[in-house]
Amino acid sequence: MSTVAARADSAHPAPLRPDRTAVSEGPVSVRRVAVHEVHRSGTEPEAARELLEQVYGAREVVIDPDGPFHFRYRSTGDDRVSLRTSSVTARRSGVLAPGRQYVLAWSVEGGVVIDPDREDGVTLRPGVPVMVPAGRPFATTAPPGTMHLVHFDADFLEAVAVVGTARVPVPLAFPASVPSTHLESLQTTLREVAPAMLDTAVVDGDRAVLDLRLAEAVLAAFRPEPDGGQPDVRVDAIDRAKAHMYAHFGVPLTAADIAGAADVSVRTLQETFQRVEGTTPTAFLRDLRLGKARVALQLADVRETSVAAVAFSCGFRHMGRFSGSYAGRYGEHPGDTLRGQRRRIAVAGGPVRIVG
Repeated sequence: MSTVAARADSAHPAPLRPDRTAVSEGPVSVRRVAVHEVHRSGTEPEAARELLEQVYGAREVVIDPDGPFHFRYRSTGDDRVSLRTSSVTARRSGVLAPGRQYVLAWSVEGGVVIDPDREDGVTLRPGVPVMVPAGRPFATTAPPGTMHLVHFDADFLEAVAVVGTARVPVPLAFPASVPSTHLESLQTTLREVAPAMLDTAVVDGDRAVLDLRLAEAVLAAFRPEPDGGQPDVRVDAIDRAKAHMYAHFGVPLTAADIAGAADVSVRTLQETFQRVEGTTPTAFLRDLRLGKARVALQLADVRETSVAAVAFSCGFRHMGRFSGSYAGRYGEHPGDTLRGQRRRIAVAGGPVRIVG
């Protein structure tokens, strides 16, 4: 498995893209997700601002150096979970929009404020993890210092949250903070898994176990609830449409259903999706369902579930079309994913183990 390491001290960093490596396995070419590592550093505030815009969709960024300026950024992980560190020697503020991710964060020095203009805003204490807002942009201010973050792909964490249940994965509503007693086990897990997760030589099944263990620790500490509410900020039609699809992908949806949820006509929705996303609403929904199905198959126990059950739970009603679309996108049949060479099983009350 190849590893991507991008290092630069430039005011114009290259795009941060995960590496996907094709692995030939029999008659089918199987694409696996590689570990990717990114390093950025520099002495120009403009370069730091561009990095925030690139990584977090940031806007209205203000960086206020009071003396010599330097920043460092590091990210190591796969497409499911990545560990990140950001150090900046200046006060900064802005509005962040991480997209379809859940982010655990803690500050070394403390004093970072999330949602400073809201009644439910949170001020970080030194070394105490919080979950940053998901599903909406949020404002933040930060003093000079270092932040540690764990980014979880939303589809992955939502799937882990329903492993062992009959529920389908839906967006999660995390409390920003929890009592310190809830964090003890999570902080222990972080200390135990971090060295291996920062090692780019740890790949495939071994890394998958670490991803799953950390995801379960975050879910146990913060105990999120399904997010069945509407966004608490004004969003445009395409965001309303996407939110509806993420919340209801497991049931039959028509273009009219999606347009109704977005409060626009079908024609307007289709034209907007084509212009903004380069695809149609129904194609976006199909790809969303395929992604959900892949994560579910990767996490499932082959002894307890079937491809048909996973496909149905993700909104597919025609197995032949599902299998063909899945193989076309991922280079392997869904049954091959379910019967993967190394199956991850979460053992209740004990550590995660791999069975071949």
